[in-house]
Amino acid sequence: MTIRRILASRWPSLPAGSAARRYGLAVAAVAVATGAMLTARDALDVLNVLLVFLLLSFALALVAGSGPAGLAAVLSFLALNFFFIPPYHTLMVTGTGHLLALLAYLGVAIVTGQLVARVRARTEVAEREQRRTALLYELNAALVAGVTLDSILGRIVERVVRVYGANRCRILLPDDGGRLAVRARFPPSLDEAIDRQNLAMATWAMGHRTPAGQSTAGRRVFPPQKVAGGRMPPVRRAGPNVVYLPIATAERTIGVLEVGDKPGGGRFGDEDARVLTSFADQAALALERARLTEEAGRVAALSQSDELKTALLAAVSHELRTPLAAIKASVTSLLDPSVPWDEAARSEFLHAIDEETDRLTLVVGNLLDLSRIEGGALRPDKAWYDVAELVADVAGRAHGLAERHRLATDVAPDLPLACFDYVATAQVLMNLIENAVKYTPAGTAITLAARRVAGAIELAVRDDGPGIPARELPRVFDKFYRADGTDRVAGTGIGLTISKGLVEAHGGRIWAESRAGAGTVVRFTLPVEGGDEESA
Repeated sequence: MTIRRILASRWPSLPAGSAARRYGLAVAAVAVATGAMLTARDALDVLNVLLVFLLLSFALALVAGSGPAGLAAVLSFLALNFFFIPPYHTLMVTGTGHLLALLAYLGVAIVTGQLVARVRARTEVAEREQRRTALLYELNAALVAGVTLDSILGRIVERVVRVYGANRCRILLPDDGGRLAVRARFPPSLDEAIDRQNLAMATWAMGHRTPAGQSTAGRRVFPPQKVAGGRMPPVRRAGPNVVYLPIATAERTIGVLEVGDKPGGGRFGDEDARVLTSFADQAALALERARLTEEAGRVAALSQSDELKTALLAAVSHELRTPLAAIKASVTSLLDPSVPWDEAARSEFLHAIDEETDRLTLVVGNLLDLSRIEGGALRPDKAWYDVAELVADVAGRAHGLAERHRLATDVAPDLPLACFDYVATAQVLMNLIENAVKYTPAGTAITLAARRVAGAIELAVRDDGPGIPARELPRVFDKFYRADGTDRVAGTGIGLTISKGLVEAHGGRIWAESRAGAGTVVRFTLPVEGGDEESA
């Protein structure tokens, strides 16, 4: 431990602004030392007294600064001459040795006092910079851990109170109307209301990008500065001292950092302003980072939306153009008066129109269902139905779709009634069957199955196709996703997405199981408990 730390632990250095107290301490110290040594003057020689006064000058230089140390040197020089060098109680010096000792003491005391005071000042500057660096490090560490804007603001005000040592701290940001409002505060019990004087001062500090404050003495914490908008007038107020620092980047002013009551009390000084400005600058960087992150998120969302729109347009344009072209061709042929169509040909054209119209209706319906699912507007119309009857109905309707495949059913006996949306669940099964038909060779088997599992009824569509690679399985339910090598298969890539939305709207889940060369099974569940609770 250094001499300065030893002395500072006993006599802490006084604030720089209390000049009267520092000089008063010098006078009192010399008086006390003189009185103490007078009681033992007969036992002390001049050298002992000189050393005591010299040490006293060193101590005052460390504690009070160069001015008080110089004053103590002069006073101790006079006290030494007046009380300890014969003839006593007079300033006359009869011996040449005593005169040289006095002059040497005065010179040494003044010079060494100035040197010690200079070392003290530089040490304090180094300690302040070290403390400032530590404060910024802790603040940066706290900000890095922040994720949301509110989290970042909360960490800033907390660190100003806990690390810097202020009693309270708030961050004021403009609201939608441009008026400053409290966005973060610490401690949490701090009032959110801003009185008119504080609001005026904070608005001025933000508008002029200049630190400002108020004190109980009726003077500004920082002297008025000449700025473009004029001077901020002094404000007399009651209550704790407060300082406002603009949170600003080079391009814009974001808000205001409000700090109340400096550590140890008293008015905020230049060093406090520098430290707190560093906090405000770090807060500005954090807020700017949060803003850029939000903007990057919006840009990414817009980019993803554009990609989805492009994919939708590419997928739907083909699916819409094909049936429309077939319908147009059939209708144009029927309306051609130059061709005498027989009844069989007319019937074929009409059947083609009917099939392509159904296909077009299915595509449009899928798109509408997808928009309802994404918008959260899908509400299943549940009622009590027999699952075995549902499977049989869907298998009957799908025979035309799967005429080139062997369609079968596998329904477990004694399945209980379940509460679900019949139309939506049938659509899920039809989508899965259509998907199996598209991606499996003709002549292979497609099976609709239903069984009871824990807390639910499980339905499945199983095929004997080539299967899905394991790397593709997690993405088969994504919008517009088409596995590699399936580009030549017609479809929009939204059938499984819609099925997933319909199943999850019932409170169930859907998943795919597959192995290369061993076929694919897509399973989904209808909760039994959910249906029972809803029916009750």
